[in-house]
Formats: sequence, C-alpha cells, structure tokens
Amino acid sequence: MITYLKKTVKNTEFRVIERFEPGCWINVTNPSEDEISFLEEAFKLDKQNLISGLDKNEVPRVEFSDSEEETYIILKMVTSTVKKELDTFLIIVTEKFFLTLSKQEPDFIKKILQGKVEFITTQKLKCLLKLFSLINKDFERSTLDVVKLVNSKRELVSDLTEKDLNLLLVQEDILNSFISAYYHSNLVYERVIKNIKFFEEDKEIIEDLMIEIQQDLNLCKSSLKTISNIRDHLIISLSNKLNKVITLLTTFTLFMTIPAALSGLYGMNVILPSQENPRFFYYLISIILVLWVIIIVFLKKKKFL
Repeated sequence: MITYLKKTVKNTEFRVIERFEPGCWINVTNPSEDEISFLEEAFKLDKQNLISGLDKNEVPRVEFSDSEEETYIILKMVTSTVKKELDTFLIIVTEKFFLTLSKQEPDFIKKILQGKVEFITTQKLKCLLKLFSLINKDFERSTLDVVKLVNSKRELVSDLTEKDLNLLLVQEDILNSFISAYYHSNLVYERVIKNIKFFEEDKEIIEDLMIEIQQDLNLCKSSLKTISNIRDHLIISLSNKLNKVITLLTTFTLFMTIPAALSGLYGMNVILPSQENPRFFYYLISIILVLWVIIIVFLKKKKFL
C-alpha cells in the first residue's frame, strides 16, 4: 500500500493526498510487485534497493545513487516489542520527498501518524533524524527488557527449570540479532554523517544516537556473558549431581554385593567350613559389618563420600 502524506509547519495534522506533491512523505507498507514497479518508474528509484527493503535478512547499509540525488538507508527495526522480532526498514531521501518502506508497519510509524511525534514532511533531514531516534528507542526498550529478564534468572540460577533454560536460549538469540543490528547501524550513521550535509546541531544528535547504540551494544554483550555464565554454572552443577548419583549407586551396589556374595556362597549345596555351627550366622553378619566399616573408612579417606 502506498500512502502520500504531507504536513507543513502551518498544519497541525497530517494531510493524506491522492497523488505525489513535492515535500510529501511516501509511506509504503507491504507493497505488491506492481507497486514496486510503479515506484521505480514514477520516481526513478532503484528497484533492487526497494526489494531489499522487504528482505527480512537484509544487512543495514547506506547506498547513494549514481546521480547522488537519492540516498537509500536500510536499517533494522523492532517490529514487536513483546516478541523482540526484527525486520528491515528502508528510508529513501531525495530533494523533493522522502519515502519509508517496510513489510509491516512499525509502531513508531503509527505514533507519527497519530500525531504523537512532531513530524514535518517538508523538513526531510529533521524527519530522518526523528526516524533514527524512534528506531533507537524501540531497540533500547527491547534491550532493557531482555537484560532485566536475564538478570532475574541469574538471581534464581539454582532453581532454574527446563522452561527457564529454553527461555534463556531464546533471549540469547535475540541478543545476538540485536548486536548485529547495533553494529551495522553504527556504521550506517557514520556514513550518513560523512555523506549528508547536516547542520552542526543535527550532527550532534546523530553522534548522541551512536553513543546510545554503543551503550546498548555493551549491555547486550554483558547479558550474553551472563547467559554463558549461567549455562556454565548449570553444566557444572548437573555434572556434580550426576557424579554424586553415580557414587551413591556404586557404593550401594558394593554394599549389597558383599552380603549377596557370602549368602550365595553358603547357600550352595556343598560342604563348607563351620556350616554346622548354630552361631555361624551371627559370625557371618559380623564379618559383613566389619567389611562395610572398612569400605566406608576407605571411601571417606579417598573423599568419595
């Protein structure tokens, strides 16, 4: 779907227009092949970059047209702050308009359309900075949610269930995808500063965003380290529990083997020493107890118990 929107300094609300006008915002959501072809032909845009804006696996980058009239900025965005899913978001800046394109409409676009965010379409670079800021905020909010969840599980590491472990593995995948997005976004911002002429105060805004990205990136790495430590702790803990169980079963088997062997020996249908002695049963029990004591002392001395 292609929507033409316009808002000037004098307007308080967005005005939906039927066709293109200079200074408008072209908002494209889940376009069809025909709509992609229309955008290519009507505005002389690069079709491959338009298609890349719909590719979920596309890497964030900046590209400039041969005429340097269009700037293609591909970023990652958080499409769901609950599931922490990422998708691709394309921004195209030209002299006459700017365009946003995505497979599904993100929450920050809905906020802009609802008038919750100041957005003057005739001020293209200001709009670009605003989009950068909104994308960063969604990432930061999602990152803090993941970090908070990981830290809560760290405090209960001894009581973690299988469900908790699976949840941590999911958070690990999310953090890895965030780290990749943060890293490439920083590279995008660096190229944007170098190749687009911003006012000095606007450059400072992008530099502040880069600092925020670096801080969030460090948070993600720290949380990944925490998950790794939790995993190592659980592996060691499970290994120790397994060793204790094996030791216990081995000791129990050893204790049961001695009376079983002696009773089996004297249960055979052959003549054995002292088998006619009525007190020999008590002697046999005493021998078993002595052997048990010897085994216990030996195991404690070797620190097996």
